[in-house]
Amino acid sequence: MNIFDSKYILKNLITVFLCLSFTIGSANELDSLIKVSKTLPNDTNQINTLNTIASIHLDKEFTKAVFYANKSLELSQKLNYNSGKINSLTILVDANDYLGRYSEEQKLNFQLLELYRKKNDKMGISSSYNNIGIIHYYLSNYELATEFTKKALTLYQELQDSSGISVCYNNLANVYSDKLDYPTSLTYYLKALEIDERAGDESGIALIKGNIGEVYTELKEYDNAYRYLIESLIIAEKIDDGYQQENMLSAIGTLLYRQNKTDEALEFLFKALTINNKLNLKTEVGELYLAISEVYQQKGDYQKSLHYLQLSNEANDEIYTKENTEKIAEMNALYKIQEKENELKRQEEMSNIQSQQKTYLIIGSLVGFTLLLIIVGIFAKANVDKRKANSKLELQKLEIETKSQSITDSIVYAKRIQGAILPSEKSIKTHLKDSFIFYKPKDIVAGDFYWLESLISDGSRVVSNEKGSTLTTQVSPIVLFAAADCTGHGVPGAMVSVVCNNALNRAVREFKLTEPAKILDKVTELVIETFEHSEANIKDGMDIALCSLNTKTNELQYAGANNALYLIRNKELSEIKADKQPIGKFTNTVPFNNHIINLQENDIIYLFTDGYADQFGGENRASRQAGGKKFKYKQFKELLLKNCNSPMENQHNELNNVFNTWKGDLEQIDDVCVIGVRI
Repeated sequence: MNIFDSKYILKNLITVFLCLSFTIGSANELDSLIKVSKTLPNDTNQINTLNTIASIHLDKEFTKAVFYANKSLELSQKLNYNSGKINSLTILVDANDYLGRYSEEQKLNFQLLELYRKKNDKMGISSSYNNIGIIHYYLSNYELATEFTKKALTLYQELQDSSGISVCYNNLANVYSDKLDYPTSLTYYLKALEIDERAGDESGIALIKGNIGEVYTELKEYDNAYRYLIESLIIAEKIDDGYQQENMLSAIGTLLYRQNKTDEALEFLFKALTINNKLNLKTEVGELYLAISEVYQQKGDYQKSLHYLQLSNEANDEIYTKENTEKIAEMNALYKIQEKENELKRQEEMSNIQSQQKTYLIIGSLVGFTLLLIIVGIFAKANVDKRKANSKLELQKLEIETKSQSITDSIVYAKRIQGAILPSEKSIKTHLKDSFIFYKPKDIVAGDFYWLESLISDGSRVVSNEKGSTLTTQVSPIVLFAAADCTGHGVPGAMVSVVCNNALNRAVREFKLTEPAKILDKVTELVIETFEHSEANIKDGMDIALCSLNTKTNELQYAGANNALYLIRNKELSEIKADKQPIGKFTNTVPFNNHIINLQENDIIYLFTDGYADQFGGENRASRQAGGKKFKYKQFKELLLKNCNSPMENQHNELNNVFNTWKGDLEQIDDVCVIGVRI
């Protein structure tokens, strides 16, 4: 191409004008910018311009970034312009990451990976692997997060990209930290630190030293924790990184609080608060106020503790309100852009029509008049048809509303039926005196359920104590109880739960089984047998944690299908792993393992489904860091440990409060069931 070609020069001048105008122009210039962009030919210049506009919007207005990047992607696909596709997809990945749309972001990551593979772009491939691993980490898919991050690490090592290697080590450390495998986490953090120190990357050094300090805090190695946190703080002050300073001051305050050094803790927390106010970090201030409240509570100054607790709640409420307002504003802006686009399109169409009418007005007047009569006739007929259609729609709407109410009534009645198969509160308190059940279905009916059966042993046999019947010769009462999660939720989940509940009852009452592992083996057999009666290939089943507690000897037996059991003893939490297989059809099913634990007084055991840990939410649900982020098992464990000394009823209430606060106005994504029993 001749570089002095006039069309080429014109296209590029328009592109440059657009980018500069959009960067420095006012909001009122948006109409003209969109109008100019539509004058560009349907080629790579228009694609690059749209991507540039989308990139500019990434700084603040993410829904607009998605809008323009999608338009660019559509054109790139028409022209098979791979560079344009890559740029558009990269912008969409960043925007969806900020908006917390992790499922959509993961699809885009795999599309990018495929494009990079076609180009044999190893740097792009490694970046995609790393991003895919990060999304799996956000979603608590730790095995896949590790797998893809290690793939990225291998490529970065081949490319001798020290920065990429450091990022991978840091990401792997984060995964192992969330899994509470702190020794492995430290190993990777230290590897990343070594690379950043060689490169003189002070920002990276400050970040990783802070992470190491927080791991040592969890390990209760407080001297090491303090050293790394202080070193991170010093570097952050040197490079004037206010955000990292605030984080480290807060982390040090928390560390000192754990050491009962309340006055020193308050000193650091208030320094963090000063920086927070200076930087206006509203998403962090609620946590700071809460930490200060807890320190004052430890000091016994309940008035100040209450004051800062109220400030924490007010700060969080303000964030939620602001987030909702900003989200509405963004959606309105996007709507206006679309309306303006449509208006420009209509104006162009009208201009073309008017031009044609002027050209053919004289010779086509008679034809036009005839067409007009035809159009009037068509509209008249259409009007009659429309009235008929509206009447029909009204009748259909009434029928739909009637059917909808009927369906709702049926589901409500189904809830009564499902409630009848659940143990009564009286039965639970009779057999598990110091306990709670936190049960929160997603819909009217649920796939999660809890189950309880009491048994009496006379030394040679064990029989079921059904429906409160009285048995003589009571030597050693045994209580079987479980938390179960059937496939799906709502009506489908509830139907599966009835099948599984019935199978549990049969295994105990009909087949006289008492060992949890053998019960689960039999239940698997019964559930598969039930579904095999259907010609459809049904693979539904359940995950379950099942316990047998001898209330005289305090011997606990446990077996689990994908659902673990937590035991808290002396404020230390240990996890008894479940077998990695469900109840139902499964490749290579093996007999379940039976675990026997001799419990001590004041031990607490917890059974649970995955609904609590998987709930999306957070203090800043629209942010890159927390939007759409799961509660996760790490935080769930910390919550149980924090409240383990409280009465069981208080623990139930705290689980409910924390869940609702975390979820906020987001939709509950799954049924929730948590059982706690104190010995």
